[in-house]
Amino acid sequence: MRDLALPFSPWLTEADAARPCLMDDASGEWLTYGAVKGRAAAYAEALAGPKALVFLYAHNDVASVSAFLGALAAGHAVALLDPKLAKAPRAALAEAYRPDFVIDVREKPEPVLLSDGNEATLHPDLAILLSTSGSTGSPKFVRLALAAVEANARSIAEALEIVEDDVAASHLPLHYSFGMSTLTGHFSKGARIRLTDMGFMDRAFWGAMKDAGVTHLPGVPFHFQALQKLRYERLRLPNLKSLAQAGGFLDVPARQAAHDYMSQRGGRFYVMYGQTEAAPRMTTLPHDHFPAAPGSVGVPLSGGRLEILSPDENGHGEVVFHGPNVMMGYAESRADLTKGDEHFGRLLTGDIGFLDDAGRLTLTGRSKRFGKVYGLRVNLDEIEKLANTVCEAAVTQSGDGLHIHFATTGDAEADEHLKQTLFARFTERYSIPCNGYRIHPIDAIPRTERGKIDYKAIEVAS
Repeated sequence: MRDLALPFSPWLTEADAARPCLMDDASGEWLTYGAVKGRAAAYAEALAGPKALVFLYAHNDVASVSAFLGALAAGHAVALLDPKLAKAPRAALAEAYRPDFVIDVREKPEPVLLSDGNEATLHPDLAILLSTSGSTGSPKFVRLALAAVEANARSIAEALEIVEDDVAASHLPLHYSFGMSTLTGHFSKGARIRLTDMGFMDRAFWGAMKDAGVTHLPGVPFHFQALQKLRYERLRLPNLKSLAQAGGFLDVPARQAAHDYMSQRGGRFYVMYGQTEAAPRMTTLPHDHFPAAPGSVGVPLSGGRLEILSPDENGHGEVVFHGPNVMMGYAESRADLTKGDEHFGRLLTGDIGFLDDAGRLTLTGRSKRFGKVYGLRVNLDEIEKLANTVCEAAVTQSGDGLHIHFATTGDAEADEHLKQTLFARFTERYSIPCNGYRIHPIDAIPRTERGKIDYKAIEVAS
């Protein structure tokens, strides 16, 4: 494995081997690209054999990244999974997909062999599997080719103007597409990545990022709302050059605060739009475009193209993205991993929006029942199904809150018991932050003439 080509940075030469690459909370020092390549090669050798499915419970640490790179270099398909998933969803995923190997570096550093080698042959182009709702352990995966992820990494690096001297704060989970793309985008330029399990509210986070010389800080809406409360001027990141926001809609005043702060220090603030199905980024609003279109998510990344399907009289319609980073398709079981490309570079996003005269996209709504809570994409129907195992319920989403509405029993004590039961069921099953749930009784679950839940009526009543 000495000639191992490191995914996302195959151009690396021997002269590049001494370049700093990764640091995590435990190491306290930079591991070079050469050392990371060596660790990845060790995993590739341990996983040597026919193309296999690897379940990687990915932590934000050097060992998990090395396992990820090594498994890909060995030609396998890697499912990046939330290490916080409880036993029940882990078992359900294993039953649906029958992985050949499982890796959780904090339980056992070496890959655990599970398969007898008699499972269905995987499609040769399949490389990465990401859950459409990673925090819930949903069995619905997005199937991605390595070429799609690498193409998106290069486009992201170009859009964010990443150079080899940059240092990314990799605090977003690696199993989350935004977190993965922070890693791959910086890898594509030979830049550095400071991996961490800490968050913005951890006091040690900011000191660690300062010591690492972080130049790039990504975040979802929750993070930028937190930065407003913390006050940007109090940040102690002297090397910070860019902020990037994705993972859901951030209101314009919060965007303005981030843009103003970066303008004052001669830096850049980017708004990005993407979906896991696009590996994951589709558009970027550059810093200089912000004054002209502060509510926009910008223009397509290089190699991409936007289309508005069946626009109305105002030019609003479903957003369609065309590009080399579009997924092969979905999977819900091992059998689906034999399938080839079903989308051919065209993605119906399920989002509604319009394009301005400069080709910038503004989103105005969604046509599907998905939401984002603290940057985590969640399937509202899936959560509603679980809630209905307890009582009649309906689920909506606004801001960073999941709203679980249940029909009141008319008894305060009984209603409180239902609230506690629902909360326990959710926290046992999902890894969504506890304060992301809003559980409240309503007189009755409103329904349409066809008997379907009337979500608009619920939102109006709320």
